[in-house]
Amino acid sequence: MATRITHKYNPTFSGFSRQVLLRWAPNLGLWGGAIGVGALFLLEPIPRVQNVILSKLPILGDYWVRPIDPADSPF
Repeated sequence: MATRITHKYNPTFSGFSRQVLLRWAPNLGLWGGAIGVGALFLLEPIPRVQNVILSKLPILGDYWVRPIDPADSPF
């Protein structure tokens, strides 16, 4: 009696199966968050980063708001 061979379709993304991606997702998420926080820490002195990103943080945003003195304003 011959055994019948059946094929199952196992989708992959760049050679990684769904189980491997789900197992690595939390670790990669933590590393990505740490890299993002580190990038903001290094880019903090740039005024555009202060105005566009850091000043809009919910609790800490007031630290980066720098009002311009009316005497220094050219208008």
